[in-house]
Amino acid sequence: MASGFLVLLIASLFQGSFGLGMKNYKPFSWEAFWVVFSIIGILIFPILWTSIEVPGFSKYIWATPMGTLILAAGCGFLWGVSAIWYGKAIDNIGLSLTVGINTGVGTSLGSLIPLFILDKVPPAGPFAVLLAGMAIMLVGVGVITKAGLMKDAQSKTDDEVSVNDKFMVGLTMALLSGFGTAAMNIGYTFAHQASVLAVADGVDPVKASLIAYVIVFAGGAFIANLGYALYVMKQNATWGDYLKKGASFAYFKAILTSALWFGALGLYAKSTALLGDLGPVVGWIGFMSLALIIANLWGIKTGEWKGFKRPLGMMNLGNIILIISVIAVGYANSLS
Repeated sequence: MASGFLVLLIASLFQGSFGLGMKNYKPFSWEAFWVVFSIIGILIFPILWTSIEVPGFSKYIWATPMGTLILAAGCGFLWGVSAIWYGKAIDNIGLSLTVGINTGVGTSLGSLIPLFILDKVPPAGPFAVLLAGMAIMLVGVGVITKAGLMKDAQSKTDDEVSVNDKFMVGLTMALLSGFGTAAMNIGYTFAHQASVLAVADGVDPVKASLIAYVIVFAGGAFIANLGYALYVMKQNATWGDYLKKGASFAYFKAILTSALWFGALGLYAKSTALLGDLGPVVGWIGFMSLALIIANLWGIKTGEWKGFKRPLGMMNLGNIILIISVIAVGYANSLS
């Protein structure tokens, strides 16, 4: 049990921290950074980790109906588009705002829609608690969005803080990225069929869960992310970024960001198994809540809220509401 909580803590730390790499990656342009992240994080790491845990995993993918693979990869493509918005939102409005909004919207839709896809809608009581938790979650998103609007309004009237001309664009991208996060979970639901085949063949369920990630990420998601980044790179003629002075640190930051991003997903899956019967409930609550708190602390640490005392208070209130909603959703899962 103790090892499960330790793994969960590390997974949450990774989840709340990987966005730091998307804030400052000079001398790379955004597109140069994103090409490296796409290749290392979205393609190589999922395949490499899965091949270590489940040698010969590809046979389970090819044994999955093609229609299922196409649906899963299609959802992965939608998530890939949203991942671009997510990265740009962090660039424009900061880590804590982006993570809070994305988590609320993505978790609400990503938890509800797969229930209907799998035809596993829980009984009336747990389902009511689940809907209440999601309603609270959306309130939290609204409060965090309000904090962002307050911050933007203050920046336009306070001479001591700089105006962010890209704030509304970043806020919109953060909201839209939440829909993509839901698409990832829906795609994972479809892709899980390949993991089920592996389990039936004697593969440990925790290890088998990685196969679904490969289908979603290394399929459609990789195509969307790499394709768009290369297009922007061509438009801006920024190929030379990879040879600029100081590029070695930018490479390191892109690789570290990739490792933290996929490491969070893989370690979370392992923690739920190590926590035993409490895993699906305590694991989910702990992972989402701690990641939110960590992302918010990083946002404060890096100066995102410097000079914005009232908006920061509203932001903290929104995070508290989100944590309450996560607890409600976890409790609903324990009842069903």
